[in-house]
Amino acid sequence: MRPVSWPGMTDPLDPKALLEQAFTMGEEFPGPAQDLLLSWLLSLGADQQPAAAAAMLLPRYASAVAGKSDALPVVKLHRLLSEVATSPPATARRGRLSGRMRRS
Repeated sequence: MRPVSWPGMTDPLDPKALLEQAFTMGEEFPGPAQDLLLSWLLSLGADQQPAAAAAMLLPRYASAVAGKSDALPVVKLHRLLSEVATSPPATARRGRLSGRMRRS
């Protein structure tokens, strides 16, 4: 079930409605899926975990790709979104400088 949206209201899981537009286009989505996924990731708020957002979005768009050819960019986008959903969270850097930076 898709959330209700009104003009000026954004979905924190898809702030710029990039995924919504691509999956609405279905087979007409030209791709590349990787570029759109990166744009979506960059549009997420700093407090939004990509894996959690992707996991919540996957069921919304499952019907848009059901029974479609794996060669379609929209199917590849769904597969990439699935990979994000199962990816471990990024680990925070500890602030150590590399050897090259320390020697300069």
